[in-house]
Amino acid sequence: MISKIDSKGRVYIPKGMRKKFTGDVYLVETPEGILIIPKPKDPIKELEQIGKKLPEKSIEELKKDIIKQALEEL
Repeated sequence: MISKIDSKGRVYIPKGMRKKFTGDVYLVETPEGILIIPKPKDPIKELEQIGKKLPEKSIEELKKDIIKQALEEL
């Protein structure tokens, strides 16, 4: 979707998206542009859900996997 930013820095977001993602958002600057991430209503519950999806590995194993993947991306 293409949108415009007005002189006051406002961005038009279509009604369908606004209804889907109401509330606070995080604005993250990336090399490609700006990423808008909806802030979870209950961040603790959100983290619990993410944690349940993690593989059953120790913290050390997870760290090794993260480092390995980061090195592969370089």
